[in-house]
Amino acid sequence: MSEPVSLLDAAYGAARWGWYLAAFLVLGAGSYAPFFFPGRRSLPHTDASVAGEVTRRAARIGFSAGLALVLFALLRFYCQARVLNEPGEPLTADFLRAVLGSAWGRGWRLQALAAVLVTAAFALARRGARIPWLLAMLLSLAVGATAGMTGHAGTAKSGPGGLLIDAAHVTLGGWWLGGLGVMVLAGLAAARSARPERKPAILQSLVGDFSRRAQIAAPLAIALGIWLAARYLGWGWPLHLSGSYRWMLVGKLAVLAGVGALGAFNWRVTQPRLTQPGGEPRLRRFSALELWFGIVLLGVTAVLVSLPLPEGGM
Repeated sequence: MSEPVSLLDAAYGAARWGWYLAAFLVLGAGSYAPFFFPGRRSLPHTDASVAGEVTRRAARIGFSAGLALVLFALLRFYCQARVLNEPGEPLTADFLRAVLGSAWGRGWRLQALAAVLVTAAFALARRGARIPWLLAMLLSLAVGATAGMTGHAGTAKSGPGGLLIDAAHVTLGGWWLGGLGVMVLAGLAAARSARPERKPAILQSLVGDFSRRAQIAAPLAIALGIWLAARYLGWGWPLHLSGSYRWMLVGKLAVLAGVGALGAFNWRVTQPRLTQPGGEPRLRRFSALELWFGIVLLGVTAVLVSLPLPEGGM
């Protein structure tokens, strides 16, 4: 029988989930930098004032998510130290230094540093200047690059280049699901102020800008995730896995299929019908549903990475 989940375990899982949510929003906000809107069909070409408002809102989201990233990093460090410490023993300075000196501690330090720096960069980017925006975007990539240093990607089972593959997987996932979150929270909110006769064209450009990025980021993120799972577990994992890890992985794949199906529906059905009656409410409704599935996906991922890898595989 498995051991009951303690309050500390639950807090650690919640902190990990919160960290993933904040990291994906930071990456998603970085993908809304002003220079990520090229081409004649882009939002700035359609309505420069709305495009400016979207980037300002995206910077505010990146700043808030960065602050949350710092707080969740501190909470994760506390929970990890409590898990490693003997029950009932106080957390001494020597013990905390030992934790920080471990492989997990080094990864945590880099994650915390990236979180602090990206928060400062987004604070400057809220004014709309290009150089702070470029810095914020680059530092958001650092958040994605350090994500795997405290998970399975940092173990020997990930194989050569495992951290690099995980960094690309997380970054692309952030551009996809985090970008969707920023589109809903910043883009659709900014579009509310547009004149009614201009709103359909603005929404088409806004969704089109996101969709062009998501069509590249989503398949690559999924493919890299499958590759990582195979490196951890072996390509025949459905045949030899059992217990909680198997069910959590199956649950993640099921939720991922739901996110992918909703994304495909929004791309092929919702987006082409934006100019029809009810197009905007339909977009808001199905985008929010896709986003909720993405939030659940990150929650399942937060639990999955806390479980020890099964024996076997590579």
